[in-house]
Parts: sequence; structure tokens; C-alpha cells
Amino acid sequence: MKATWSVFSMVREPVHILGRFVEHNLSAGASYVHLFFDDPDDPAYDTFANQPGVIAQRCDSAYWRGLNRRRPPYVERRQLVNGRVAYERCLTDWQAHFDADELVVTRDSALGSQLATVPDSHQTAHLGTLEPMVPPEDHDGPVPFRRSVRHLKFRARLHVYGDDLQVFRNGLFGHYQGKSILRAGLQGWGHGIHFPRPASAEIENAIHEMDNAWIAHMHCENRDLWVNRTLNKMRDGSYNLRTGNYDILPYVAPEAAALDNPTEEDLLQLLTGFYDRVSVLSEDLRQRMEDLDLLQYHEVRLLD
Repeated sequence: MKATWSVFSMVREPVHILGRFVEHNLSAGASYVHLFFDDPDDPAYDTFANQPGVIAQRCDSAYWRGLNRRRPPYVERRQLVNGRVAYERCLTDWQAHFDADELVVTRDSALGSQLATVPDSHQTAHLGTLEPMVPPEDHDGPVPFRRSVRHLKFRARLHVYGDDLQVFRNGLFGHYQGKSILRAGLQGWGHGIHFPRPASAEIENAIHEMDNAWIAHMHCENRDLWVNRTLNKMRDGSYNLRTGNYDILPYVAPEAAALDNPTEEDLLQLLTGFYDRVSVLSEDLRQRMEDLDLLQYHEVRLLD
């Protein structure tokens, strides 16, 4: 027995990233992917507007007028509004809220089969977060992924990441909260960022933790991708790390304290060193992670 499921996502991504996202979800068994193009002039819209398995919504002024409201100024608020629209129009048994750099991965059985086993008393199926790591050059096989270390005691975390733990406290570059899939047909409910939003504060959201399904957050799948994104965030004072602000150099590279005004080349070198220490799967790091069951391997197409 299988449950049907679909995916909602508000997007501002290049065509090649959206293409992988759509292809991955449809191949994993999604009935369709509902894309909301946040930029009304996004040229990627035309690529997906008539693609089978995709519902493409351009979020232009006509769209917001049709909802009888102004376009919310903040990204997260627009996500919530669009998520409610997607959920109200849901055509499947379940609907997920994933970003375009988040790919669902499973073990032992397909997601639809796993969703069919969620107790009727639970509205939400929750997926924990994984992040890709860089395997050795001679690696030939599925992509290695790391789990969060939040469930481990401090000494065990320190054993894995050493001094880098002070900025890598969760064992992940990005969010540790995971993502959720919401059962369809719940009056007044809508998608949240990480967890659904019940119709009222008095309603309890019963969450079923998925033991064999995860969300693979691909935002750090290669060194250049993560380093360039981090540099952009360091230049933007509105960004914060959950483990501190984006003045992270003293944490990831103590030697940076001697640099009064680090150059772009200095920053690249320091951030690259940090990335390599925690994300390149050396034999030593692999052994430490496997000792604590922090590694998984999944078939995912990496970006070129």
C-alpha cells in the first residue's frame, strides 16, 4: 500500500538546480511538484510552465490580487502564504514543503510506502536533516552524508570535530530542524518553514518521526558552493549563524586574529580550510563518524 504525495516550494534558483529538484522528486514518487516563482520575471518559469508533473505559479501582481492581498515584504511570510495556497489546492494524500536545495532520500522503502504507515492520529511526518560530504577521489558509489550531532553528549561531539565544534555545534552547516510532510485535508492548516502550522494554537500537531527518510540539504555539496555562499553572507550584516554572527573567522581559523584586514584571498583560504576539515571525508574522519553512526550513503545526482 502506498500513499500519494506532492511537494510545494517557493523558488528563486537557476534552471539547473530547479531541474534536479523536480527530477529527483518525481523519480522518488511525487505525484507533482508545485513551484511558486517568487520573482514574477524569473526566466526559469518558462522552462517549467508546461512540464509534466509540475504546477508552475508566477507570483506576479495578478496572483497577489487574486488572493485579495498585497505581496508580503518578507520572504518567510510569502512562503507561508504560498504554502497555504499550495495546501488548499493539494491533490495528494500528503504534501511536503521542501526548498530547491533539499532532496528527500529514503532507506529500505519508497517515501509513499512509508507515509502509508504513519498512524492516522498524526498530522505530520518529520524528516531529519542530512548534509553531503566530499568523498575520497577514488570513491565510486553513493554520496556520503552526515547526520547532526545534537543527540550526542559533548565529549562525543568533540571526539568527532575537535576545536571546530565551537562553530560547528550541530555538526551541520545549515538547519538541523529538518522538514515536514503534512497530511492533506486538514481544515485551516498550512505549511510552516520547518513544521506545519495548525489551524489554531489550541490544536496539537502530532508529529511522526520518520526512521527511514531524511531531507538531504545540498547547499554544501562542494567546496566552491559553500565558500562562495558564506562569503556573500559575511558581507551582509543581516545574516547570522545559529552559533554566532558571521564574523566566524576567529572560530574557524584562529590564525585570522593576526589579520587586521583580511583580503579576499585570505578569506578564501581560511574558509576552504574549515570546509575541508569538516566536510572532506578523510579516513580518520570517516572512522570517527562511523563509530557514532553519523554517516549514511544515498544515491543523489550532484551538480557539475
